[in-house]
Amino acid sequence: MIAVLLWIITIMILHLPGIKNEVQHFFVKFTLDSALGFGKLLFIPIDSRSFPNITVSGYNMELIMECTAYNFYIFVIYLSLLSPVKWKQRIITLLIFLGAVFVVNNMRFITMGYIGKHSAHLFYYIHDYLWNILFGFMVFLIWAWRYKNTWGVVKDSKVRE
Repeated sequence: MIAVLLWIITIMILHLPGIKNEVQHFFVKFTLDSALGFGKLLFIPIDSRSFPNITVSGYNMELIMECTAYNFYIFVIYLSLLSPVKWKQRIITLLIFLGAVFVVNNMRFITMGYIGKHSAHLFYYIHDYLWNILFGFMVFLIWAWRYKNTWGVVKDSKVRE
């Protein structure tokens, strides 16, 4: 619950008028550069002729703050660091989470480019609904996998208190 509360507070802070534009620029630039590098690494026809646009296989998309998965990055940071396990396991889990969000978000741009090129209707359905569900499910699965052995320990330690 503390992770969720801190996540909400952080999201609210990042949207304050004094820093909102700088935060958006940072996340969008990071995501655009990452998607371009990731696509080129996989030999995908990907390009950006103007900031913040990205073109995948001829389909142009505009990156906005919500495209950056910033909310998932922030949430997994709190979820990992506030877990009731040793610090080594917290850091390993954090690295797994960050790597997974990074790779999946970059793959999202590539797949959405191909989907948009072939079906605008399908693009909006998948973009608006499916990817958010998949990201949430991915975070839950990683969390369950990394902490499955601690569930009993946490429950037992609370009983002893």
